[in-house]
Amino acid sequence: MKKNLLLAICVSFIFCKNGFSQNTDSALVSKLLANIAAMQVKTDGEFYAGMFPGFREIAGVPHNYQPDNSIFFSAVSAFALRNMLPQFNRQDKAIAQQIIDSIKLVYPYYRNQFGDPYYGFWPAHSVILPHAYVFKYLKGVFSQGDDADDTVMILMTDNDSTKNNEKLKQQMIARSNLATPYRKIISTYNKYRSFPAYSTYLGNKTAVDFDFAVHCNVLYYMLDKHLPLVQQDSATIDLLAKMIENREYMLNPTFISPYYIHSSILLYHLARLMGTFNIPELEKFRPQLLADMHKEFDKSNKNIMDKIILCTSLMRLGSPAPELNINSIEDFEKSNQSQFIFFNARAAFSYPAPLKKIFINFSYINYYFYCPAYNKILFLEYLMLKNAQKKIE
Repeated sequence: MKKNLLLAICVSFIFCKNGFSQNTDSALVSKLLANIAAMQVKTDGEFYAGMFPGFREIAGVPHNYQPDNSIFFSAVSAFALRNMLPQFNRQDKAIAQQIIDSIKLVYPYYRNQFGDPYYGFWPAHSVILPHAYVFKYLKGVFSQGDDADDTVMILMTDNDSTKNNEKLKQQMIARSNLATPYRKIISTYNKYRSFPAYSTYLGNKTAVDFDFAVHCNVLYYMLDKHLPLVQQDSATIDLLAKMIENREYMLNPTFISPYYIHSSILLYHLARLMGTFNIPELEKFRPQLLADMHKEFDKSNKNIMDKIILCTSLMRLGSPAPELNINSIEDFEKSNQSQFIFFNARAAFSYPAPLKKIFINFSYINYYFYCPAYNKILFLEYLMLKNAQKKIE
């Protein structure tokens, strides 16, 4: 009798503890989402109303930390929230949808100047690198125009149409590697130059460029929109598979992904793709990827944001994730998260491979981009997955 009573007390304690933990996490989700909504710009000024403020600094001294009105962080924020909508409670879902709807109002400023469904990093009719000392006047020299990364994020979160998706697909095919005799990539390893994969940029005169994380986003878009898969899609999948097989994402992340550069961020993009869609060519690498995620997590010099997105990636691939000791918004804000660089721009991205290896880390032509609200959205994403995993348990 006493043993049965003791067992009942233990079971009750476990259920109460789990229930308390879930309620606490749910409360934190609601508070965090409200905090994120409050960070959204309300009136036009340095940023358009509806955007999340972003900032940029040059890697070399002086760092010149300045506001930057690129659409990137607002678009990827809308995409992350879109994917979380089904898991929110009714009240939080309404808040998240309002955030997305406000971001969508900003997209027209970044649309191709001829009205095509392609989008650029900065507004179509403004300077690049706002507040830069010199480069902002050199748009014709340095601007790469419309890019695949921003475009697919926008079309996955906007009220797009079948016509727009089909037109973008054709443009991406036309701008892909080897699409015409003169479109040959020179900025990657020789062993990858024969893949007719998609390019980062969509402009008619821009060089072919490969970026591991951008390829993950492009494939996500193709599968999300149920677009017919063609030679370029197969080639992009095969290129990713070969880079994974060679563990380039761990050994040479900056070279294969000049815009995202960190192994943790490349693994995050890959896990988001694989956690949503079944791609047989990539699935065979799942054990290798999980092992590398744990290795990255265990590195002592990692920013808390690296650990957050690595935990998110582990959960997306169906693996338990280590516990993170962040129990409030205050804990998060006091961490080293503000130093996290999710995205950066490196002028040497299109250099011939030998020169690219030399200049890709030259600080005076590299820019780091920051967005406090997006860091919180990545934290929110982690909490949502953690809660979902607990419910399954």
